[in-house]
Amino acid sequence: MLASILDVTVMTIEILAAEFVFALALERRKQFWVRFLGSAFMCLEIVWLIIFMYCKITDSFFVYDSTTAPGESVFKFFFFIAVFAMSIACIAFSFDRSIWVILFYCSGGYAAQHIAKNVTNILKTLPRISFYCAEYSFWFPYLLEALVCAIVYLSVYFLLVRNKVVYGSKRGMKTRVFVSLFVLIICVGISRFSADNPERNFVAVIAESLYAIVGCSLVLFILFIIDRSEKTENEVETMTELLRREREHYKLSKENIELINMKCHDLKHQISALKGNYSEDKMKEIESAVMIYDATVKTGNDVLDVILTEKSLYCEKNGIKLTCLVDAGGLSFMDNMDIYSLFGNALSNAIECARKVTSSSRRIVTVNARTFGNFFSVHIENYYDGNIAFENGLPVTDGDKNYHGFGMKSMSYIAKSYDGQMSVTAKDGKFSLDFVFPLEKI
Repeated sequence: MLASILDVTVMTIEILAAEFVFALALERRKQFWVRFLGSAFMCLEIVWLIIFMYCKITDSFFVYDSTTAPGESVFKFFFFIAVFAMSIACIAFSFDRSIWVILFYCSGGYAAQHIAKNVTNILKTLPRISFYCAEYSFWFPYLLEALVCAIVYLSVYFLLVRNKVVYGSKRGMKTRVFVSLFVLIICVGISRFSADNPERNFVAVIAESLYAIVGCSLVLFILFIIDRSEKTENEVETMTELLRREREHYKLSKENIELINMKCHDLKHQISALKGNYSEDKMKEIESAVMIYDATVKTGNDVLDVILTEKSLYCEKNGIKLTCLVDAGGLSFMDNMDIYSLFGNALSNAIECARKVTSSSRRIVTVNARTFGNFFSVHIENYYDGNIAFENGLPVTDGDKNYHGFGMKSMSYIAKSYDGQMSVTAKDGKFSLDFVFPLEKI
C-alpha cells in the first residue's frame, strides 16, 4: 500500500515537472514560486485524499501496479485523468497565459512524461537492469525513472520547446489541442488497462510501451511540428499580402510622382512668366518650394527612381538627410517588384530608425548601390539610438504585430532567390544593411 502511494506521488511529481519544463518560456504570474509550489503540494494532498477515500469506500488497498480487483482499472483511468486536470490547474495558476496555451504545453508535458515512463518500462526488461531493480527495489527503480525523465524532458525541450512561441489562429490551436488530448487520453487509457493484466510477459510489456511511445510522439508531432507548418503557411500568406500592398503602393507612388513632376514643370513656366512682378528674393523662395517637389532621382532604373524620389521627399519633410550614390544599370537582372520590395523595405526601416534619433546631425541615411566586378552590391547605412535586438540573425523591433519582422524576412528571401547574400550589422550606434548579388550566375 505504501509503495503504491509512493508510486502515485512520484508519477504526480513527474507530470508536474514535465509541464513545468514545457512552460518555462511562458510569462509567470506574481509570486510565482509561492503559487507553483503551493498548488503542486495541494495536488499531492488531493491525490493522497482520493486514495484514502477509495480505500475507505471499497474497504481494500489501492494497488498502483497490476491488479485483478473488479473496477479498479476503471478507477485508475479516471484517477490519472483527475491528476492531469489538477496539474493543468497548477500550471494555469502559476503562469499568465490563456487556457488554450496552458493546455497546449500541459498536453506536451504529459506526453513527454508518458514517453519517459514507458522507456523506463522497456529498460526494466533488460536482464542487468531487471536484476538491480529486484536487488535494490526501494531506490533503484526510482533513480532509473528520474534519470530517464530528465533525459527525455530535456531532449524534448531543446528539440521542440526552446524558443517556441505558440503560433497560428485560435481555432487552429484549439483543434490541435483537442486532437492531442484525445490521442493522449487513448494512449494513457490503453496503457493503464493493459498494465492491469498480471499475466502479460515481457514481450507484451515492450509492445505496449512502444505503442505508448509512438502514440505520445504523435501528440508532440501534432502540437509542435504541425504548428510550425501552420506558422510557415501564415508567413507565406502574410508575405503575399505585403507584396500585394507593395505592388499597389508602387503604382500609386509612380502615378503621384509623375503627376507632381508635370505640375512642377507647368509651375516653373508660370513662375518664369511672373518674373519682374515680384522681388528677386520672393521669386527664389517660390522656385525653391517648387524644386523640393521636382527632386526626381535618376539612377538608371525606373522602379528605383520612384522609390528614391518618394523617400527623398519624405526625408526632406522630416529633417532627414538622404544621401544616394546609386548606379542601377547593373540591376536589370532583378524583377521590378523585387526591386521595389527590397529597396522599399530597406529604406523604410533605415528612415524610420533615423527619424527616431535625437540628434539632428545624426539623422542621416546613406545608400550606395553599384556594380563591382561580377557582383552588384547594395549598402544602406543609418544611425540609431538605443539597442537593437537580433533573432535568428535578423533585427527585430516593436511594430505592427501582424507584420512584425516580415520586412526583413522578405528581403532575406529576395536575396536568396537571386543567389545573393544579406548581412546585417549594428555597432556603435550605426546600423548597416548589405546585399551582394553575383551577376554571372544570374
